[in-house]
Order: sequence, then structure tokens, then C-alpha cells
Amino acid sequence: MATLNTMSNHAPKYEWLAAFFEKKNGFFTENSLNKKNQERPFSRFLRDANLIDKSNHVTPFEELISAIGWETDTAQGLILINLVSENPQFKWYAAKLDVGRRYSRKATIEMLIASGVEPSEKGRLDAHESICYAFKRLVDTPLGTSLHWGYVSDKGDLVRTKCSVSDPRVVLYGLFKFAEKCDNYKEFTLTTLLIDSSERDRDGISPTRIFGLDRNDMTPILIGLSAKYPEFISASFAHDLEKITLAEDKSSGNVLDLFKGEALNG
Repeated sequence: MATLNTMSNHAPKYEWLAAFFEKKNGFFTENSLNKKNQERPFSRFLRDANLIDKSNHVTPFEELISAIGWETDTAQGLILINLVSENPQFKWYAAKLDVGRRYSRKATIEMLIASGVEPSEKGRLDAHESICYAFKRLVDTPLGTSLHWGYVSDKGDLVRTKCSVSDPRVVLYGLFKFAEKCDNYKEFTLTTLLIDSSERDRDGISPTRIFGLDRNDMTPILIGLSAKYPEFISASFAHDLEKITLAEDKSSGNVLDLFKGEALNG
């Protein structure tokens, strides 16, 4: 089992992200982070978000995010989808923490133990505490302040909230990522997308779960996407039947191309 504590006790801060997007490739030759304790987990975060490659060079995805505006809910939504897809810690947050429910630190730690997270080495902060602490750091970045992914209450409760997804293409990207993680199965129902099952640990996580979107949110989004991007998606809700089909010849990468023309020329 991959370790859930991917960021140790050093989840990204807003200042780190701002410096990265300002300096880009130059960030890794000039920053104030401790190489082992801070830069290493931050690099992992950036790689899992597909913002840098294995050589710590920025990717075409990072260029797109910068062009969109990295602090916007659209950019953060795309980043979050990548993180949930590739980072076990983000996948755990998305799969285990229900939107709108408060989780005390004690309850969260009990859930982490049940998920197989073991205590850290003697003298170091327990992995359970690190994962809880990381959530607090993460929601202080635009993931929380712009996308509204969640917050930590005054009592220390962890809370995931319904995200502000202003661009439906973010959901489309999430649908393709979901399909690609589920053996590229591209035909399903809205009911399937809305099933809140934590048994999908080995599969993808639906954008409905990632963003906290319900049937009333998703139905107009899917109908709108189907009308505007029929080459990508077909969604039908006629006669109490619901069917969502993603194009076999399209991928999540093709969805990103929808953003590129206007973002890079804007």
C-alpha cells in the first residue's frame, strides 16, 4: 500500500506556490525551502499535480495553469483532479471525507488508522497528525480560498465543502480522468457517478465526489456539455433514463486542449 502521508509535515504554503508560479524552472535553483524536509514533499506535490516533470521542469500543464491564472477556481479545479488521481493523500481526503460533514481530529485519526496508516518513527510527528495538519495548510491555499474545497473549524474539525466550479469543462476533464482510471470505461449513468462509495480505492474518483456536486448540480452541467461539446460527450435524461457517453477517440488531454486556445491567446 502506498503511503498516505505524501507531504510529511510540510504541505504546501501559499507563499511556496506563488514563488513557484513566478519563478517556474528557476524555483528549484533559488528558493528558501529546506531541501529535504520542505522541497522534497513540495516537489512530490507539484509532480502529482502534473505541474513539473521528474526533472523538476515545468510541464505544458503548468503553462496552461499559468495562462488561466493559477489562483482561479478553474485552475485549482484542474489541479485538484490531477492530485486526486495521482496522490494517495488527496485521494484519501476525497474518498473518505464526505462533503458538508465535520470530522473531529480524533475521528479523522481513527479513520486513518482504519485505512492502515501506522504511527511514525519515535521522535517524529505521527503520520496521522501530519495528514490532519496538511489539510489545514492546503485549505489556506487557493484550493480552499478560491475553489472552496474545504476548511478547518475553530475547534479543529476537518470539513470538505462543495467546490465553486465556474467552468463546466473542469467537470468534463474530471469525467475523462475518472474513466481513464476505471479501465477507460466511458459509458455510465449519473447515478453511478453519484454513488458515494469508498470502495473505489483501486479505481478513479468521480468529479461529483471530488467537488461535492449533487444531481441538481450535475444534470444541467452534463446537458450543457453535451450541447456545446458533442464531440466529447453525449448525455441523455429522456423518459427517466440517464445515459452518459464519453467519446472513445478523446482523452483528458484533449479536454485540456479546449482551454489552451483561449488561455494562451488571451
